Amino acid sequence: MSLQSQVIIEWTIRKHYNDVSFAERLEHVIKAQKEHLKEGEAIQIHQMVYVGEMKKNEKTYLIILNIVPEK
Repeated sequence: MSLQSQVIIEWTIRKHYNDVSFAERLEHVIKAQKEHLKEGEAIQIHQMVYVGEMKKNEKTYLIILNIVPEK
């Protein structure tokens, strides 16, 4: 979902692997969003909220990204 200059992502981690860090997974999610940017735009993390565990071993987060001018 996109609201003016923000992108809101619902991110669910279905399985935990010890050899893949949380930061690496988050980086992958953000990288996927960068593909949708226009020229001269960049993404900045605004907020990340843990929503909860909806099903067994599924953790859900809301990630709010700001779309800002590229530096």
